[in-house]
Amino acid sequence: MVAVCYISLGSAKGFSRMLVPSAVGVMEDLLEQFRPCFSRPQFRNFSTYILGLVACEGRKNVDAINRCFVESRDQSTLNRFLTASPWSLQRFETQRLAMARENLQVPEGSIGFLIIDDTINKKTGLHMEDAGYHYDSSEGRAVWGHDLATTHYVNGDVEYPVRLDLYVKRETCLKEDRAFKTKIQLACEQIGAFTPPADTRTIVVFDSWFFCHQIVEAARAREWDWVTQAESNRIVHHEEQRMNVTQLAEALSEKSFRTVKVKGEAFTLYGLEVWMSKAGKVKLVVSKGEDGFHFYVTNKLDWSDRQVIEAYKVRHTIDDFYRDVKQNLGLGEYQMRKGRGAITHWHLVFTACTLLTLLRQSISRTSNRLGKCFATLGDICRWVKRQCFRRLVDWLYQKFRHQTKPETIYRKLKI
Repeated sequence: MVAVCYISLGSAKGFSRMLVPSAVGVMEDLLEQFRPCFSRPQFRNFSTYILGLVACEGRKNVDAINRCFVESRDQSTLNRFLTASPWSLQRFETQRLAMARENLQVPEGSIGFLIIDDTINKKTGLHMEDAGYHYDSSEGRAVWGHDLATTHYVNGDVEYPVRLDLYVKRETCLKEDRAFKTKIQLACEQIGAFTPPADTRTIVVFDSWFFCHQIVEAARAREWDWVTQAESNRIVHHEEQRMNVTQLAEALSEKSFRTVKVKGEAFTLYGLEVWMSKAGKVKLVVSKGEDGFHFYVTNKLDWSDRQVIEAYKVRHTIDDFYRDVKQNLGLGEYQMRKGRGAITHWHLVFTACTLLTLLRQSISRTSNRLGKCFATLGDICRWVKRQCFRRLVDWLYQKFRHQTKPETIYRKLKI
């Protein structure tokens, strides 16, 4: 049997949805590397879900993905795979990260950046396990949903998601007699667990919310450097005086600043060494703009001002990643009450993203011209969908060759 999933080919309703074979040849080799993690039925469900995340248009929840497939089983089969099936998420994640390290090759001696951040998946269902109200800085208010603490690795043109952990609020943990961990603790554990590519240097990058003694010590324990931003009221000691960074910046003369360009953007900077409580001696770079001062901090005392800004600006990569996986792979589109189902969904989204990254690199190696067309995650998703549509044409051709009745095809295609 050839399973088939929907792809929207236009804005028209009804007939705008076409069907494509799920046996996407370009992804089969990558999917096969996960076969040891599953039983045969589990592997079928895993492949179905990954292909549904990549190839299906519209919402990417269990019901929508299941309905994409011709002769599909009851959606409870996929739901059980996500919420109750006995397979090891830890073994699965170990395999994904090993694939990324081994196949996404980076130059020996290069610098990689481990970025720490969190993202909120806003939800409306009040009965979802482990959901809560979390402050969303983009909206300036608390929103209901799941808060994920994640890490992301970037080294030149290579990048992939590393780990994720669900942050559950203290009151929920106390009510259910579970161990509570702060987002800082989760981030520290992720730093401690990360295995970088061999023979590379690692720099930990995080924003001002994560700038604390625990994160600094976690990086120091791995003998890694770090770079971050500081809030405007952060206390420093400079030339035997105690002040906050804003007071220090206001005391600097205009002539002290110089303008440098970082990736086409102009920054007016002044760098100096200061001492910060629980961070020690650090380099502080003051950036002066129309909206006031911004403050960047690193333990790399020998870095130039430009190098500090260049390193911190890598942090935007994780924001782009969150946007891409939400738009293209349905990171926030699950509709399951059970916490395990949501966690499994997130891990499968991370896996789909990693596999698409591996696919993009593989195609680029064989066709430099085609590889240049894949600038974004959305580009490689659309390419996979086109391959799926070609499989639809092949499937229909074979049906007509064997004189299959049109009514039979209509029934299989659900039209």
